[in-house]
Order: sequence, then C-alpha cells, then structure tokens
Amino acid sequence: MSNPRAWRGKGRTTTPNSRQKRNRLFLDEHALCQSCGKRPPAEAHHDLPAGHPSRYDWQFMKALCVPCHVTLHQHRVRVYKSIRGG
Repeated sequence: MSNPRAWRGKGRTTTPNSRQKRNRLFLDEHALCQSCGKRPPAEAHHDLPAGHPSRYDWQFMKALCVPCHVTLHQHRVRVYKSIRGG
C-alpha cells in the first residue's frame, strides 16, 4: 500500500465499508492512471484536505496507479518541509 497511515495497515474485511465502496466505484470508471496514463489505477487520490465538504466530489479526485500516488505524496511532503524550513 502506498499510504502508511495506521488505518490502512488494518486487515481488509470481507465486507467493504462505504469509503472503500466509493473509491472502488471511482476507480472502476477510469481504465488508466490519470497521471501517467500507462497503468491501471489502484488508488483514489483526493485533492482537497480532510474535512472539506467537497472532498468526495469526483471532480476533486484522481485515479492513480501506486507509483504515481507515491510520487505525488512524496512531492507534497518535500514542498511542505521546504516551506516550513525543515
């Protein structure tokens, strides 16, 4: 998995929760990664921060393959650290 958060590390259940269902529906609508266009998407990326009322609108989401999703998050961490002086 590309996201190291604790909730992602938990084992998957046999019945998906609403977040997993929503993300799967979104990914099923996209045949290829919206970044590289080469691989099938495996991650539903949200462009808006947690708590934003439009976070789950499909216009603010991207279907990404795992390498593109990792690259996107690594870039954001580097930019944030450089802004904060870390």
